[in-house]
Amino acid sequence: MSKYTGKLFRHAVVLFFILVAAIVNWFFPLTLWLGDTPTYRFIWLGIFFILLDIVFEVIQRSMAQLQLIGDMMGFGRDLKKLEKGFQVLSKPKLPNNAIADYVVVGPSGVWLITTKDMAGKVSFNGDELVQDNAVLKGIITQSLQKSYTLSELLKSKLSRDFKVAAVVVFISPKIDLGDMPNMIRSVYITSRQKVNALIENTDVQILDSGIIGEIVKTIKK
Repeated sequence: MSKYTGKLFRHAVVLFFILVAAIVNWFFPLTLWLGDTPTYRFIWLGIFFILLDIVFEVIQRSMAQLQLIGDMMGFGRDLKKLEKGFQVLSKPKLPNNAIADYVVVGPSGVWLITTKDMAGKVSFNGDELVQDNAVLKGIITQSLQKSYTLSELLKSKLSRDFKVAAVVVFISPKIDLGDMPNMIRSVYITSRQKVNALIENTDVQILDSGIIGEIVKTIKK
């Protein structure tokens, strides 16, 4: 979430400086400093349209960031609608300074969720995920590595083996996964609309309420 709010802050700073420049020019026009000639009027007109274009671009990008924030918050609320018995942890810290977007622990097992905010069509080329002919390198590998890290942590703390299912979830309602495989190299690939059903209906490792509580406490420490 911080990366989205950080971009919004930078956009606000840009708009602030443009607003200050506009106010200064209103009271102290550029033509007063350089002379009221056709050449300087033409230069000022060019600067005006450049700044106007920047303003529209910043506003457009800010609206996109607000949409992403809304999607992320909505996804968090959706996860909390999982059936009774599931517990959702947001941004839990893992060993080696790793951070998971979400970890869900429940009767069907332990799930490590990596969220992606891409929109549009995403496909699989046999090695990596691809969007608009651009390879989305590392998404599958990083998600799998985090699941291994969490599994090792739980084993070291609770002295038993735990399977941790890695899931990459595209949270934008505008995502198009087409004929994307349900699983790629042991990593589930799904959308925001389908992730709850995946978690509730896929048994990775059956857990009782007691061990669920122990796992949650271990991750929170």
